[in-house]
Amino acid sequence: MNNFSCAYNSAANQTTMTNRVVLFLVSILLFFSACTKKTTSVIMPPQPFFLYQWNFEGADALHDLFIEDASAQKNGVAIVVDPINPSNKVCKTTLLKGNDRTELSIYTSDLKKIIYFYADAAKGFTDKANSIPDENSLGNEVWMSMKIFKPQQQNTNGIKPCIAQLGPVSNASLNPPVSSSGFCQLRMRNGTTPGGDNWNWRVFGGTAYTSAALDMDNSFVKPNYGKWEHFVFHCVYSTGSNGLIEVWKDGVKYITTSGANAIPFNRFRIKWGLYLGIGSSAGEDLTCYYDDIKIGDKRSSYESITQ
Repeated sequence: MNNFSCAYNSAANQTTMTNRVVLFLVSILLFFSACTKKTTSVIMPPQPFFLYQWNFEGADALHDLFIEDASAQKNGVAIVVDPINPSNKVCKTTLLKGNDRTELSIYTSDLKKIIYFYADAAKGFTDKANSIPDENSLGNEVWMSMKIFKPQQQNTNGIKPCIAQLGPVSNASLNPPVSSSGFCQLRMRNGTTPGGDNWNWRVFGGTAYTSAALDMDNSFVKPNYGKWEHFVFHCVYSTGSNGLIEVWKDGVKYITTSGANAIPFNRFRIKWGLYLGIGSSAGEDLTCYYDDIKIGDKRSSYESITQ
């Protein structure tokens, strides 16, 4: 082997060694770079929390619900095809002319299973029969989301039909007795303005136990007949200043009230359907549809209840 070949081989070996060293150093740098690279935190959306949910699909579409139907046929509540989307099932309530109610509430086999949101749950409560123990209370804050479809205007002899109710059960036999103070209703206000019907939010207050400022009868927006409208209700029931009521329709907040909105030990029951009050009657057959109803407590939120 001549001197030229030896020199060439030596240079080649040195170049190969240098390349290996460079590759080794680059790999180490990449390794440390990967190890020290900051990861971008992923913000997860709030997880929905519901106590109850109804989409009115499946064999048990009316689970956990009790029907109050004034009609002789007892056929005022039915699961039907969505008037707009044939692939969707919804709950239809029909109030026949001359009747006063066809509505649903959360109920099962006995009083212990009614969902009540006590105004003073932390203070403890039992009724005279001790059938509603305090540990059954689900708290004094409620979120509710529902879609409502009204196909027609109202004719109720000037009476404003109630569409959804969040309020106490009046019962003098309970200890202490329950009054209707703080009763909250979403109503269709009929024919009382030149433009006709309005959605109306009614709170019964102004008693010795509730703020007079909370006693309200607020017609806040026109109904969109023939279209689904989405309502969200948020109520913090309280005998003190931290009481709160908020109402949204189609993503817009229309109602915000604060202050005392209950008397001690009120039990707040949730109902929906058509209701005119005892002694009243519909001037013609009325219909209302409901879908995607969700109910949560203080663990829920506007974001999660509307997902």
